[in-house]
Amino acid sequence: MASNKLIIFNFVSFQLLWWLCVYAAKTGLGGAVLCMVALLTLLHVQWVEGWQQGLPLLITALTGCIFDQIGYMFGWVAFADQSTGAVYIPYWMMALWLAFATTLNVSMRWLQHRHLLAAVLGAIFGPLAYLGAQQLGVVRLPLWPQSLIWVAIAWAIAMPLLLWIRSRFNQALLMRP
Repeated sequence: MASNKLIIFNFVSFQLLWWLCVYAAKTGLGGAVLCMVALLTLLHVQWVEGWQQGLPLLITALTGCIFDQIGYMFGWVAFADQSTGAVYIPYWMMALWLAFATTLNVSMRWLQHRHLLAAVLGAIFGPLAYLGAQQLGVVRLPLWPQSLIWVAIAWAIAMPLLLWIRSRFNQALLMRP
């Protein structure tokens, strides 16, 4: 169980990384921020969660990227720094999902068995984050209000799913001899 200081540090760190990813999007440093967040994630796994949590952390980050990839492919979400014809979500968005995955077993662990609450919070705060990013000029929600509805539904599904994945791995690791 994480201490209160670690929980606060994890939460604040993610907020700072969110801003760093947005800054990277505005300055074209998405690849650099992905490398930096990957390094920080390795340190997080080494010092906070342990290497046995590396795989579930990566699975949840990839799952989040898939949700955004679906929205991007259908044109519900667009990214300001993406060149025309880009096939994948930008590196800074992948970095953001990787950073978010580090919160699921630390500062958001209290939500792991509260799936309905996680869905409601995801449906509220997911769109707020995208609207904030849109105000900062790094994300566009081109189809109004369908884009925002997509983000709300995606986060209402993604949030409990990601927390469930981490919870299942936690239980499996506890059962190990």
